[in-house]
Amino acid sequence: MGLGNGPDEWTAYEWVRLADLPPEPVEPLAEALLDWLADHPVWDGDEEDGAGSERVLLVDLDNLRAGPQRWRVRMAAVVALARQADHAFLAGQVGAVRRAQPYLAELADDAQVVPDGSDLADFALLDAVEGLGALPTQVVVISNDGIFAQLAGQGRLTVISPGRDALSSRLLEAAAQVIDLDALERAAAVGVSA
Repeated sequence: MGLGNGPDEWTAYEWVRLADLPPEPVEPLAEALLDWLADHPVWDGDEEDGAGSERVLLVDLDNLRAGPQRWRVRMAAVVALARQADHAFLAGQVGAVRRAQPYLAELADDAQVVPDGSDLADFALLDAVEGLGALPTQVVVISNDGIFAQLAGQGRLTVISPGRDALSSRLLEAAAQVIDLDALERAAAVGVSA
């Protein structure tokens, strides 16, 4: 209540329930990339390889460098893939994790922060897989780092490379499938602007 029986200070504000607001619009580039991923599943559904196996997603946030728009697109892809996985592990240095969290939806609190240093996110992700035990797995790795080649022995290994020109040759040889995220984004951008 204001002074002198006038309207109180909150009367001039419009109140809305956040749950009633429409969902945040998906950027056209993100939508194009998500459509591509829906049309080209990274998880193997084949009876021999895929049925009954655990789907594990590993995201090296330190490898996903990009400008603001492409960063949001990449995080949208990470969230979509994580929602399809049985287990999703994300790790990166403090800056990469802080930058990712606003776009990671329900995954935001799960991204593991590692100290500054070479390959510490890689080791954290490998430790997470080891902690799962001896499960038959399909592993999708978003990284360029050769250290993940050792996961080829865990089951089917798919690599989503943030940019194939920086992809380790060791990881390239170990992967059953390699997807070049940078090339997909460029193709999607051309499609969106056409």
